[in-house]
Amino acid sequence: MKRTNNRKTILGSDVQTFRGYPVNSKKSGLYREQLEAIIGQLEACLAHHGRLLVVRFDLHSHGFNASDGNETISRFMKQVVQWIARHYQTANIGRAWVRERERAKHQHYHCALMIDGDKIRHPKKLLAAIKEKWEMQNPDHFMSDIRKPYHFADKHTGLDDSVHRLSYLAKARCKGYRPDQVKDYSTSRVKPP
Repeated sequence: MKRTNNRKTILGSDVQTFRGYPVNSKKSGLYREQLEAIIGQLEACLAHHGRLLVVRFDLHSHGFNASDGNETISRFMKQVVQWIARHYQTANIGRAWVRERERAKHQHYHCALMIDGDKIRHPKKLLAAIKEKWEMQNPDHFMSDIRKPYHFADKHTGLDDSVHRLSYLAKARCKGYRPDQVKDYSTSRVKPP
């Protein structure tokens, strides 16, 4: 483990499990605090729902720069969660996003939603609605496609696959290109029942 100057802990690239879950270890390592927050939300959401739909998507915009805060993504994710709650009549929706920026590229966000899998059986319409809402906000916004954007977890299969997939969000590479007071990740605060 390595402590960084922004009070975060980087787990080395040799870490294969975290809190008993397999992780997608990266060469740059994984941020411990981000992993803990994501796992906490997965566990809380699964405690509320017998079957959990975990959806991941990436949001981009050419209009962001390193000095921008995260108001756009925070507001957008809040709108999406409220829309899902109304449209699908469900509660206890988990969410997570991380902010990344390569040195020469514009910043982007990796996002995840954790939703009652009995309310949404397939996320095709959900992903289309998210894409439409994001791209309507600004002409230079776009949502990139992910090869396997969703999966299900339940109390029998557990969260191993979910944690492994979402641990990618906690990778240390591409983070830190931001002002000190701006966060590079956020999660919901769903409490276990």
